[in-house]
Amino acid sequence: MNTRELTSVELEKIEVLKGLSIDFELLYVTETGLRKSILDATAPIVQLLKNKQVHDFDVQLSGTEHKVMLTCIVLSNGAREETKTSLYKATARGDTRFWPGRFNHFASDGQIFAMFIENSNIILLNLSDEYPLDMSDGSDFSEIVSRINIDSTELIGTVGVGEDTKVENDESSESELPSRFEVSSYGWDSDVEGLVKRLNRGDIKLPGFQRGFVWSLTEQSRFIESLILGLPVPNIFLAQDRDSRTLNIIDGQQRLKTLQRYLAGKFSISNSKKIHEDLRGCYFSSDVAKSSKSKVLDDADIRTLSDSVLHSIVIRPDPSADSSTYGYEYNNAVIQIFRRLNTSGKPLQPQEVRSCIFYGSLDSLLHDLNETSSWRTLFGPKHSRYKDVETILRFVALYEEYDNYKAPMPSFLDKYMEKNRNIPQEKLHELKNLFEQTTTLLSSFDSKLFKTGGTFLLSKFDSVMVGVAKALNHGVTLDEETLAKCLEQLVNDEEYKKATDEFINDTENVISRVDIAMKIFMGE
Repeated sequence: MNTRELTSVELEKIEVLKGLSIDFELLYVTETGLRKSILDATAPIVQLLKNKQVHDFDVQLSGTEHKVMLTCIVLSNGAREETKTSLYKATARGDTRFWPGRFNHFASDGQIFAMFIENSNIILLNLSDEYPLDMSDGSDFSEIVSRINIDSTELIGTVGVGEDTKVENDESSESELPSRFEVSSYGWDSDVEGLVKRLNRGDIKLPGFQRGFVWSLTEQSRFIESLILGLPVPNIFLAQDRDSRTLNIIDGQQRLKTLQRYLAGKFSISNSKKIHEDLRGCYFSSDVAKSSKSKVLDDADIRTLSDSVLHSIVIRPDPSADSSTYGYEYNNAVIQIFRRLNTSGKPLQPQEVRSCIFYGSLDSLLHDLNETSSWRTLFGPKHSRYKDVETILRFVALYEEYDNYKAPMPSFLDKYMEKNRNIPQEKLHELKNLFEQTTTLLSSFDSKLFKTGGTFLLSKFDSVMVGVAKALNHGVTLDEETLAKCLEQLVNDEEYKKATDEFINDTENVISRVDIAMKIFMGE
């Protein structure tokens, strides 16, 4: 890595970053890098990206065809430029590299940049230019810093890396008859000011199966802009609470929370070029602006936004559909509606829904286990739609209750997560240790054990994982030679072949192959 003694200007800016408690790493610019449009992602930079859960080079496949594009904001020479950064691993040696678009327009040979993260955006700050850091309210730098300090528990998001691993078709010939629910509803129109007042009073609230505010600053800003411009926005779906008469948000959390946060002065409209110029950087009003010098909406725009009307559909679900365990908050009719709604044009996948509806200690465990290095070796890069998390749930549920399995698999996994969503810490610790022990053993034996032609085989995974885990839990020693013999015996077993041939999630097939695997690995 190229290094040199820092100048007084650079040291002064670094002290500012340290004073703001910003985690950053230094990027040394070279003429070669600028000419070839290649920057080395040094070990400290790789670790920074990983620690901030922005990008994980460890699980990224090599080659530019697997590159990942992330938003990058460059602060250089007194200007702010938004671009995209490509992150990839070189094919030959797997060197970690990245390149911010048009970076040679902002940087010069010998300069030093500080790289830090604002939510999921990569920020590159020129330490070497002659422009001092502008800490005044409304400046590009202060706006970025203020967003870094947003409560991390409020902003929840995941970043997929590389291409998604293909997963075996897991259909079942058995299906569960859909439940029928009696649901009545009515339409309700309210202006933005009224909606926000109700949110602040708690008259409108999030039920337990919703979590996490995930919209970026640009997404929030564009929604605010749409209302000011009078553009149509999607309906809000609410469910009436029978006891308190309050309204639970089923669909529309991002929109409502954006309005609540903007009117409270939690953020100013993005300076993105995608936003109308006269709205960029504006707080809602002078009453909530960061300082007297901050830009605010003009009076006409304040009135337009406050008076904008959002249409809501309020659902009154059938009381007989309440969850026997969690009551009306987990009314099955409301959850069905939550599953079906799709205002984003991208339907939620089963595990994405489970993580919303049945969040708790079990869901946290699943996401924690998904970070296990031995598991990543077996499965591949993180799946953008939680297929890897769902596969871990498949193991945990079958390990615990395979003999009670009844198709279809999605319903079985739903019921297991609902029943165990707040699983005790002692049990969590046991499952965590067993999963790590099992995946470590199997990944060391054969990293491609569960893959054929790049497709992850769920039927082989659930039977082998449960069989090996049960054996380990009973004190059976499985060395490489024993594992090889057991696996050969398993895949050549005629009944096992039938249970993995088609309709792998059928009740008889699941129970049969897990039974066979358990007996073989336990030496029975």
